[in-house]
Amino acid sequence: MDYTLCEYISPQFDELAFTLAKQWMVENLGYARSVLDIEYNQQFGVRGLWFDRKAGNLLKVDQFGKILDCCHGFRMMKSEEIKAIYPSKIQRKDDARVFVMNTLFNLAETFLIAALVDHFDQREDYEGTATGWVKDGKEFTFAQLFKDLRTAIDDIHLYSCLLKKNCLTNLPKYVKKDKRLPVMLERMRSSGRKTFLLTNSDWWYTRQIMNFLLGVQGGRDDSWLSYFDLVVVDACKPRFFSTGTPLQSVDTSSSTLVPLSSCPPGPAVYSGGDHATISTMLGAKGPDVMYAGDHLFADVIKCRKLCEWRTLLIVPELSHELQVSQKNSALLSHLSKLETLLADNPQLEELKVRLWEAVNELNQDFGGSGSLFRSGSRLSYFGSQVMIWADVYTGSVNNLAGYGMEHRFVRQPVKLPHESGMGSSRRISQDMADGEEEELDSIQEGEEEELLHEHVCVN
Repeated sequence: MDYTLCEYISPQFDELAFTLAKQWMVENLGYARSVLDIEYNQQFGVRGLWFDRKAGNLLKVDQFGKILDCCHGFRMMKSEEIKAIYPSKIQRKDDARVFVMNTLFNLAETFLIAALVDHFDQREDYEGTATGWVKDGKEFTFAQLFKDLRTAIDDIHLYSCLLKKNCLTNLPKYVKKDKRLPVMLERMRSSGRKTFLLTNSDWWYTRQIMNFLLGVQGGRDDSWLSYFDLVVVDACKPRFFSTGTPLQSVDTSSSTLVPLSSCPPGPAVYSGGDHATISTMLGAKGPDVMYAGDHLFADVIKCRKLCEWRTLLIVPELSHELQVSQKNSALLSHLSKLETLLADNPQLEELKVRLWEAVNELNQDFGGSGSLFRSGSRLSYFGSQVMIWADVYTGSVNNLAGYGMEHRFVRQPVKLPHESGMGSSRRISQDMADGEEEELDSIQEGEEEELLHEHVCVN
């Protein structure tokens, strides 16, 4: 449901989570009130970054852990600094050290952890160390700071539920209402297909969100249930795709869980279960089910690994990514050419500088942390996982309304380099070679001029 049927409005919702988290840390963990002065910057982060608890850095890596970008607080680190901490610029996915900011819910804490690291770096009463700071002889580590932040985030999400409660007080501000949603669901059901809602959220929150999105003004609070053949809350994904949890009924009048045998009054709503049980209740075989979700790990990767459901990954950032990519198509081509040139001419420092400048130019157009899917021409960890695991991905589940019920999404065949047509490859290679030679000549001429000036200016 969250970030799938229920599209939270950014940056309003992210800023709410950010504000509540820093307030909680001040009020419950004794952090200085100066933390409250930190202002949210929606341009800073993207999801999919890794936080290194030991060194206090945010990392953008590729699928092998090769570091593409690294920042400490708000400071982008240079290549030599990165190598000093991470040999060969590699950090493996070590769960004891690395926390992956997998979801859009993590955007607020991505910015807040960077802001807090920057905050303590700037304080004169804190002396920086390799693993944190020292104040009055007492060590305060990056790991402890992040643990405190995670405690705050867990509380406002799961325990005090401050984030949900505040969101419900002004739903039009925080939740996007899309008129395509009811039309799409109705078309699905009228075509003979079944629809189901599966969410980790509990009943009291789910019913209010879904009533806002699908309810009839002046009608019953549970009228939205007519759009679904099955509703399951408290799903506990990703466990839902493996062992699952006991399936129970929800007493919708009291929001309490009761045994299946009790048959509570009101509409049938369930809690828990597992993918096999839900498939049986729907009368469907695994591959017949198309499951849409926004969490790359819990919704898509675990689903694909552990069951036969097909997956539709929701990537709300996709619209922005497309706009920037289309605007910078020429720059992407230029990047590819520079990387090819550098592979053949690794000693040309001017090439390295030009490549670094081109990557930075591209990243800055996407935002403070660059693209969700890449850094320069290299896929990020998130981008590579999307390519491997998601059957289909889109910016909004409501985009399905633009397709017929019988439409089939077919992947383009993937070819290895040796499987490409030889004739076309030669033509492309020759065209690239001609362009590369021109660029290389230009760079070498520039270097010769620089060398001449350097020799003249030597003291």
